[in-house]
Amino acid sequence: MVSTRTTRSDGESPSLLAVDLGKTGARVRACGPEGVREGEGPGVVGLAAADGVRQVLAALRGALEGLDVGRVDVLAMGLVGYHAASARREALAEALLTEHADVVLLTGDVTTTYVGAIGDRPGVVVAAGTGAVALGADATGRTVVRDGWGFLLGDDGSGYAVGRAGLRAALEHRDGRGGSAALEHAARQRFGDLAGLPAAVHSAEHPSRLVASFATDVAREAEAGDEVAVGIWADAGAGLARTGLACRDALDPALPVCLAGGLAQVGPLLTEPFVAAVGGEVLPAAGTSLDGAEALARQVWSGELSPVVAEQVGVSRAADAVVGGGAAGSPSGGGRAGPLSGDDDRAAKGEVIGALETEGVREDLLDLDERDSAAVLTELWEAEATVAPALLRVVPTVAAAVDDIADRLRAGGRMFYLGAGTPGRLAFVDASELPPTYGTTPDLVRALPAGGVEAMVQAREGAEDDGPAGSEMVRGADVGPDDVVVGISASGRTPYVLHGLAEAASRGALTVAVSGNTGARASVGVDHAVEVPTGPEVISGSTRLKAGTAQKMLLGALSTAVMVRLGKTHGPFMVDMQASNVKLRDRAVRMVQRVTGCESGRATEALEAAGWSTKVAVVMVLGDHDADRARELLTRGGDSVRGALRQVHA
Repeated sequence: MVSTRTTRSDGESPSLLAVDLGKTGARVRACGPEGVREGEGPGVVGLAAADGVRQVLAALRGALEGLDVGRVDVLAMGLVGYHAASARREALAEALLTEHADVVLLTGDVTTTYVGAIGDRPGVVVAAGTGAVALGADATGRTVVRDGWGFLLGDDGSGYAVGRAGLRAALEHRDGRGGSAALEHAARQRFGDLAGLPAAVHSAEHPSRLVASFATDVAREAEAGDEVAVGIWADAGAGLARTGLACRDALDPALPVCLAGGLAQVGPLLTEPFVAAVGGEVLPAAGTSLDGAEALARQVWSGELSPVVAEQVGVSRAADAVVGGGAAGSPSGGGRAGPLSGDDDRAAKGEVIGALETEGVREDLLDLDERDSAAVLTELWEAEATVAPALLRVVPTVAAAVDDIADRLRAGGRMFYLGAGTPGRLAFVDASELPPTYGTTPDLVRALPAGGVEAMVQAREGAEDDGPAGSEMVRGADVGPDDVVVGISASGRTPYVLHGLAEAASRGALTVAVSGNTGARASVGVDHAVEVPTGPEVISGSTRLKAGTAQKMLLGALSTAVMVRLGKTHGPFMVDMQASNVKLRDRAVRMVQRVTGCESGRATEALEAAGWSTKVAVVMVLGDHDADRARELLTRGGDSVRGALRQVHA
C-alpha cells in the first residue's frame, strides 16, 4: 500500500529518511525536494546489545556522513535486534526524534525486508544476511516471526551459519579429519595461520560478523566446484526453507514464500536448494530492505500504514509533528500521541477508536455465525494460541518492570492496578489472590477498578470514560513516591487509566502501562510501557477474548515474578502461603518434606511449632533451629529461605 501523496500540506515534497541497519552494514536513503541520496557505513551488533541505542545512533551518523541530510519529516528504520530489545525502543525513538526527524517508525529489519520484497501482500519472507529470520503475514494482519534467535542459538542458514560451516571444514582438513582443502586454502588466504583462528573468533568483539565474512569465500569455492562448499550452501538453503515453512504453516499453508536479503545475492547456490525444499510457490524479491523502509516512511506520511505489517512496527512523533496534512501518530498511522490533554480525551472516547488493531475485523470470519460449533471453537482457540508468543516478545520489558516493582515493594511501597471493564475485573482477581497464595497483606497489591468494587459484579462500562475518576482513585489511595501504579487497557487510550497514570506519575510513583495495541497512548510518559499487540478479535472488539487472555497471563506472571523477587517462594514452592484449611495444611506438610527431605511427622511438628508458617518450618528443619531462631534468620536474610540459610554460614 504505497502512498499516492507526494506533497506536504504546505505544498512542499516531504523529506523522508529510510534506514536499513544490519549487523554487517548500514544503508540510508534520503528522499526530498533535493532528490534522492544514498549512503552506507558499518552495521551494528543490534539494538539488544547493552549499548544498543548508542550503537544505532553512531551507525546512522556514519552512514549519513557527507550526505548533508538535515532534519526530516519521517524516518523509517528497519534494524537488527528490534524484536529482542523492546525495552530500548522508546529510548531510541526519543533520541531519533531529538536528532533526526519529526516522526519515527521503528521495526525489525525483517519487516522492511518483507515490505521491500513483496509489498503489502500476504506471504512469508525469509530474510537471510549475517543472521536469518522469517516474517509471515496473512490477509487478516496476523503475523508470525520464526528464528532470528542470534548466532548462538539460531540463524539457521544465515551468512554466519555458512561461514561457520566453511571454517569448520577448513579446520577439519587442517587436522586431517576430512573437510575441504579448498576451504582450508581460502581460510588461510583470509585469516592467515589457522592455528590461532579459534581464539581469534572467540575473542572477537563481533564474532558473528567475523565468521560470516567467510561466506563469500565459501561461495567462490562452491562456484569453482568444491563439493563440500556446494553442500554447505545446499544445507543453508534447506535450513532457510525450514524456517520459512514453519512461518507459513503457522498462518496459511497456501501462502507464497520469498527468499530475500543480502545472502540471496549468492544466486543458484542458495536459491535452488531453497526452492526445492519449499516445494510450493516461491516469489522473487521485488526490492530490498531499504526499499521497504522507504515504502513504510511513505505509508506513515500518508496515514495509510499497511495492515499486513502494522503490528510489527512502532511509530513515535514529536509533540507538534504534522504529517500528510494531519497529526502524525493518529492510529491510522500507527502513531504515538503526545502529553495528556483534552484533545486526547476526545480521541480516547471514540473519534478514532475504530482504527485500533484491537477493534479490527477479521474478513475471513464474516460467515462465522453460519459455521458449526466445532469450527467456532477452533477459531477461538487458535486465536488464543497467538497470545503466548506475543507475550514472549515483551519479556525484557516486563522483566525490567518486575525488578523495579520489587525494589519499591521491598522498601515499603504498595502496588495498585488501574483498569476499567475486563482489565479492571482481571486486576481485581489477581490482587485478591495474592494474600492467600503468598501471605501478603491485603494492602500490598490492590485493584482500583473503574466504577469501584460494585463494577466487579455488575458491569459499568461507561466508567472507563471518566478520566477525572481515575485521578481521584489514585489520590484517594494516597499513592506516593514509594508506590507502583499499573494501568491496564486493551485500547491503550482509556481515559480512566490515562488520567490515573498521569496522577500517579505526578506523585512520583513508578508507572507501568499495559496495552493491547502498538503505539499506545498509555505508553507515553510512563516508566515501563508494555505493549502486547493481540490484533483483531474473533468477535470484533470483544477484547475480553484474546486481549483479555493476554492481560490475565501478563498480570499473573508480573505479580508472580514480583513475589519470587521478594522471597515469597523457594524454588517452585509457595512457602509463604496461608495454610488456612485442611487441603493447604496437607500441601504445607508436603512442601516441607520435599524441600528438606524430612519425614511427614517431623514436617508436621515443625509447622505446628512455626504456627503453620511453611517458610519458618523449612528454616527450622534445614538448620535444626527453633521457631524463634528461624524467624530471626529470615528477618536478617531479607525474608527469603535462601537468605536465611546464608546467615547461618555468614
